[in-house]
Amino acid sequence: MSNRPHRAIPHLKVCEGDPSLGHTPYIAFEEYLDIPGLEDADIRLEFKSKPLLAEVEDLARRLKRAGLVFVVERS
Repeated sequence: MSNRPHRAIPHLKVCEGDPSLGHTPYIAFEEYLDIPGLEDADIRLEFKSKPLLAEVEDLARRLKRAGLVFVVERS
């Protein structure tokens, strides 16, 4: 990976998780990113505060409206 930043606009999806396993709702990237080294990576945003599904859905909508750009830069 070069030192220049790699940018991708991810397609976000909200996943419910499995409460029986202690998993809470999270935001995942619907598609793999075209960033060197991350082509096969499953990337997700999890939350320590254990939010409700509706809260995570609202956050995903706000991130989409704000134009979230995922950036990876190797130092």
